[in-house]
Amino acid sequence: MVRTFTELDRVRTLREALHPESPHIKFVVEEGSDFARGLGSHIEKIGHHLLTREEAKATRFDVILAAHATAALGELNGSVVVAPHGAGYNRLVPSSTESDEHPTGLAPIQLTTPSGEIIPQVIVMSHEDQIALLAASVPGAVGRAVVVGDPVFDRIVASKKRREEFRDRFKVRPGQKLVAVTSTWGKNATMATAKRLIQLLLGQLPMDQYRVLLIMHPNIWSADSPAAVKDKLRDELDSGLVIVPPRTPWEAGLIAADITLGDHSSLSIYAASIGCRFLLASDGREELVPDSPLARLCAQATMLDVDGDLRRQIEDHLSLPPRFSADEIASTIFQEKGKSWANLRAVVRGAAGLPDLAEPPRMTPVDDPEPDFGRRTTNWLATATFGASGRTGTDRVHIERYPGVVARTGLYPEAWQVADHAEVDNARTLGCEILLHTHPLDRVAGEKWAVEVLGTEDEHGTAGAEVPSVVRSAGLAAYRHAGGCAIRFVRGVSDGPRLETDTADVFSAAVVLYRLWYDGHPLDRPGTISYCYRDGEIEKFCYRPSR
Repeated sequence: MVRTFTELDRVRTLREALHPESPHIKFVVEEGSDFARGLGSHIEKIGHHLLTREEAKATRFDVILAAHATAALGELNGSVVVAPHGAGYNRLVPSSTESDEHPTGLAPIQLTTPSGEIIPQVIVMSHEDQIALLAASVPGAVGRAVVVGDPVFDRIVASKKRREEFRDRFKVRPGQKLVAVTSTWGKNATMATAKRLIQLLLGQLPMDQYRVLLIMHPNIWSADSPAAVKDKLRDELDSGLVIVPPRTPWEAGLIAADITLGDHSSLSIYAASIGCRFLLASDGREELVPDSPLARLCAQATMLDVDGDLRRQIEDHLSLPPRFSADEIASTIFQEKGKSWANLRAVVRGAAGLPDLAEPPRMTPVDDPEPDFGRRTTNWLATATFGASGRTGTDRVHIERYPGVVARTGLYPEAWQVADHAEVDNARTLGCEILLHTHPLDRVAGEKWAVEVLGTEDEHGTAGAEVPSVVRSAGLAAYRHAGGCAIRFVRGVSDGPRLETDTADVFSAAVVLYRLWYDGHPLDRPGTISYCYRDGEIEKFCYRPSR
């Protein structure tokens, strides 16, 4: 029985542990949740048999497996086995438990009938410390608690060897860091208290050095609609944000991430328990059982200043030794590590009156992520700086670029605005210093485009590149062709240079040569320049004057 998409996700993982003699599975949706819209149809869409409530009540089940606890489970016929739908029992949800003391999943109203009869035959625990919580809420149920471990955690740990594959799925390039932002639901969630965090991250983290991934609780998607949620994040998606959409695997995001910015959700403690660095973006400890493992993690974690310099905070945190080890965190909430699948199967089969099997269940990997991406970025703020010695034209040029839709020009006074030919919003091209045609053109078409965007007679090109009062402030147009790139500076007080390069990376060629031109470096003779988007990944190209 399931009530929400969160519980469905958990039950489907628990089901994996029941092999090789997998039982006949029937699903039934318990009505009443505000976050269950479309749940039944989704269950049928992924190929499961869905029973109506009436059909379920008329059926005798060997086992009723649920990742939640409610009195409705007692209305069905069969041995009830309940498990948490997150990492243990941490969260206080008075609206559903009628208690501000007992965690959801262990509250008296969830585990007992109105007459006081205990509903579950088995209450799955991930750690023995959780038995004390049960003893405080329903003392008579303590004998039904079984420390199984956490099948989701064990699966995540076993799948860490696939980290590079998952990073490829999220389009994380070598040398990039993946920043995962996670959010539970409710007033203290990351997406509730730090609504601007995603946009600020995208605007402050150079896009060639960082990738930002967003993993949100299913209830966030269900409270509105997946289309509406993604529509609200349109600018962020078009600025490079990657989203784990609803009803798709989320675990790979934690495995792939270099650092997680999160709140008081289970994902935070899963991430910390596998060694992913963690910063607390929103403090929701008021919703947690005091001194629970998740509450202690939130208390120990470094708090992210959302209004501060996010890049510096992230880089400083990654450069320092961890404040706590992954094993220390994991040991507070997960026991029976590596054994939970076998333990769970034995418990479920026992509840059905069956002996366990001699063959252990086969661990299956975390499923491949199915991320959502936005449109490609077509306008940027870009900076180009030389190495420490500052000898213009002889040192490596370090390029950093930020998506123009979300980047704030005030943060980068030395930045130039760059637009691609594919940018269709005129407001994004007006005033750009550098104009690119990243799609290859033949020479005739390329020269025609350069003339059109730069202009030759009026003082403003059609894309708004202003003709300077001095040569060194000139605008630039660059296009790709079969042999490399052509660079054309706007005509100012004197003709600007016309250059050819041997690189197909029109962005780097344009920005680097604009930097040289802006700094007064002569471009009237051939040269070679080194550049990089990320430290340690040095590239170079040759350039020469052309007629």
